[in-house]
Amino acid sequence: MQNRLWIAAAAFILTLSSCNLPDEGSVEPPHSAPTPVTPTSSPVTQTPIPVETIESPTIIPTVFTFGAPLASPVDQAVNCRFGPGTSYSIIGILNPGRRAEITGRNEDSSWWYVKNPNDPSTFCWLLASLTEAEGDVDSLPVVDPPDITVTSIHVSIDPPAMNVACEAFPQVVVLSARITTNGPSTVTWRWEASTGEVSPEKSLLFEEGGSKIVQDYFRVNRASDYSMQVRTLSPNGMTGQANFKVTCTP
Repeated sequence: MQNRLWIAAAAFILTLSSCNLPDEGSVEPPHSAPTPVTPTSSPVTQTPIPVETIESPTIIPTVFTFGAPLASPVDQAVNCRFGPGTSYSIIGILNPGRRAEITGRNEDSSWWYVKNPNDPSTFCWLLASLTEAEGDVDSLPVVDPPDITVTSIHVSIDPPAMNVACEAFPQVVVLSARITTNGPSTVTWRWEASTGEVSPEKSLLFEEGGSKIVQDYFRVNRASDYSMQVRTLSPNGMTGQANFKVTCTP
């Protein structure tokens, strides 16, 4: 009887153990990082963010003199020049859809003298054949061509600084000057050094308004601070200047 009880107890223990053991064919899934969960929330009504309003630039309308003749382009933009001729520099432009007030003309009415479309406080010339004129142009006064002048001079020195042996003098630097005129002209110019030296006068022909570059050489005899000035004598006087420094090592 006692043996039967031990056998029954052993069978009961084996039955409980078999319930806790995994099947041979089953594999416990590996532990993986938890997938982040985006929390849900109830819909929120967004408050509109105010957008800064950029004001449009103020456009100043062109004010025309009552009854004054007006010029407008025929079919394309027209250059407005410093004088009545294509050799004069361009200082404005009349675009399609715009008009310019005519205040005068040249002797044969081939050019109109108008308020500059880009700056009504100044004047320029439009080729009449490229424009349509409205109003009484026959009574316009004849305006003489403007005086042609040098408008700017830009001077540079190459090299702008120099360091040489003190026994290596003399040295030479290159002087360059960009001279600009507003029309065809012959420009007379010369350079003047801070040492008191002055070059002979030279001439530069401009077939039309624009810029040209002139060059010359200056002989340096010692270490010092120098200035070089280019001066025009005709058609008008104007100057441009550049400085350079020369040092030496014994």
